[in-house]
Amino acid sequence: MNSIKEHILELENDLLKLEVRKSAQKINDILANDFIEFTSSGCEYHYKSGDIFQRENDNNQLLWQIIDFQIRQLSEDCILAMYKVIKHDELNENKKYTLRSSIWKCIDEKWKMIFHQGTGTAKIDI
Repeated sequence: MNSIKEHILELENDLLKLEVRKSAQKINDILANDFIEFTSSGCEYHYKSGDIFQRENDNNQLLWQIIDFQIRQLSEDCILAMYKVIKHDELNENKKYTLRSSIWKCIDEKWKMIFHQGTGTAKIDI
């Protein structure tokens, strides 16, 4: 199970990388076609093939740190990932800390994120 945990953590971190956020193909490799997110700002997002998360001319790197990462196996092909994020680049203390959960499903022998939720929280101690 540790190798699955490490792999899912790597995929979660990949979604924070500039080169992934700008690439429709790389995002498509990670997200399921029916992916849904409830954002920490209270919006609901439905993925569409071809979506990118950062424009080509936007070179702002996310300075987000994933901590307390853990997984629970829900079934043979389904994993729940739970963790906390500290946004080191966020000046607004009310938006700096979030609790995160993702559901990953093994589709055609590849782990794909099918759901994600971010929830704002009070300061997280490291």
